[in-house]
Amino acid sequence: MKNVSDQELVDLYLQTGHNLYFAEIYTRHYQRVYHRCLMYTESHADAQDFAQEIFMRLSRKLNGYKGEALLSTWLHTMTVNYCIDQLRRKQRIRQHIHNYARECAEPDDFSGDTEDRRVLLANRVLAQLNQRQRDLLLIKYEQGNKLKEMALDRDTTASAVKMRVKRARDRARILYYQIVEKEGRR
Repeated sequence: MKNVSDQELVDLYLQTGHNLYFAEIYTRHYQRVYHRCLMYTESHADAQDFAQEIFMRLSRKLNGYKGEALLSTWLHTMTVNYCIDQLRRKQRIRQHIHNYARECAEPDDFSGDTEDRRVLLANRVLAQLNQRQRDLLLIKYEQGNKLKEMALDRDTTASAVKMRVKRARDRARILYYQIVEKEGRR
């Protein structure tokens, strides 16, 4: 298959659906995609995960490839866009966790704390919540969903969701103070 062009491989894959053709595309381009991801993530594990996800997306979007540019160019653009989106998402999550930690604490609680410590505290609090409470808070603060949207997703009323979010926040606040108090005893 070394004499077969990328365009021919794409056409054969789309016509037959045989994974053999996609495997050849994967083999030809994996290292380039992986190294591009590594440049963005600076983590081998994340780069491998990103590359895997990019090739999964490629298999779903390949029918949109028209051959106007080289497959390597198209794949490069897909890789860069995916990496940037993931880094933006990661930054948004960190910001939401930071905002949530601030919201749970009293104004003076963070004097002298580093951002990393605040994020660590927020993660420890979230880890101690039950799954339902954690999901509610992450949906509300990480994804920024409105109570009405959350109520529709759960087939309940906005006031019921509001009360569940309040209880989850109250529980998170208690856990936060317990963690801070334990650290103060050390």
